[in-house]
Amino acid sequence: MAKILVAFFNCIDDAQNKNAMPIFYEGFIKGLDEAGNNVAVFSHKGFGQDFGEIDDNTRAFVTEFEPDLCIIFNNSFYDLSSVVSCPIVIYEVDSPRYFSNKQRIKDNPDRYLFFILQSDSRKTLMEEYGVSPKNIFYVPCFSEVYADEQMKPEVNISFIGSRFLMTSARPFFAFLTGNPSDEERQMFQNCVNEIRNNPQVTPAELVYKYKIMSELVACNLNIPDILMTLSAEKRVKVLSAVAELGLDLYGTENWGNEYYLNIDLNFSYVNKKVYSIRHNQDIYNSSKIGINVSHLQATSGFPWRVMDIMASNACLVTDYHSDFKVLFPEVADILPVYDNAYEAYDLCRKLIRDEQYRQEIVLRCNEVINTKYRFKNLLPKLEEYSGVKLQN
Repeated sequence: MAKILVAFFNCIDDAQNKNAMPIFYEGFIKGLDEAGNNVAVFSHKGFGQDFGEIDDNTRAFVTEFEPDLCIIFNNSFYDLSSVVSCPIVIYEVDSPRYFSNKQRIKDNPDRYLFFILQSDSRKTLMEEYGVSPKNIFYVPCFSEVYADEQMKPEVNISFIGSRFLMTSARPFFAFLTGNPSDEERQMFQNCVNEIRNNPQVTPAELVYKYKIMSELVACNLNIPDILMTLSAEKRVKVLSAVAELGLDLYGTENWGNEYYLNIDLNFSYVNKKVYSIRHNQDIYNSSKIGINVSHLQATSGFPWRVMDIMASNACLVTDYHSDFKVLFPEVADILPVYDNAYEAYDLCRKLIRDEQYRQEIVLRCNEVINTKYRFKNLLPKLEEYSGVKLQN
């Protein structure tokens, strides 16, 4: 069908599997391949970094491959705008705040198509990048996880995910070591609280709203880093609250080798590489509950794991996202949704004790995913929005 170049940041290392990649990319690439497309894959370890000029070897490969479509997740690759003549899709993963090569997008926003996972990203793309609404397309997630009736719950709660970046607290350290005055402390705290409650806020809006005249405050308003830190704090609080109910925690090694003032959380860590569709499917299918704790940047939208849990034997317990009502009107009102760590604990305890209630939610969520959110449902949208034929 089509020749497609796919590029993304790959956080997975597995000496036993040179093709290891996160579950979403595995399902995405497999789906394109099974539809008959020729897919060239580039993955790398540079999260959020800007890429310089494309090297000669990569340029030669891309030129010879002659793609019909380029799909660059988070724009995390060399700028191909002058290398190829085909459509280039910048596909949202972690919100436009974490796109690479931001200035290149701003310099030529009409060169790209933007596929967003949450409706709130539309505003950011238009206001911060100058993107025309006609180039922005809402493409929901999908799941290739499947429930298995033969598997029985062995674990009460499972979570698969990172603790976020270790360096993410740097704006706080830089600010506090700058010997701020009481007025500056209050000003910075006001901004942090605003970011917590309104993750889509811009630095300019913060400066205007809180009348920031202090250079110490202004130069440390690194919103992506602040969001990363606040998100890590949220994730630790929620998982600490539910750990005593029986939690299996998978992800980055710092879950197990750093102390979070809750020994149950450390003991919950399972030191096992988990990334593939099969890994995730087996874990969720053997769990009563799959819990989701989102990054703060996921305001209206939500992480991939939400649909993966909904597709499995596990019951989803999650923080709230307004896109639930857009995508899952059939189950939005019955999803176990929490606002804080205490509510997450109460919901998990109730579901563990009431198997009938848990099963009712699981079966209804399975039906929604099977009917509407498999890769085969996404493919026609990718084809329509890109203008490139991707299936027979």
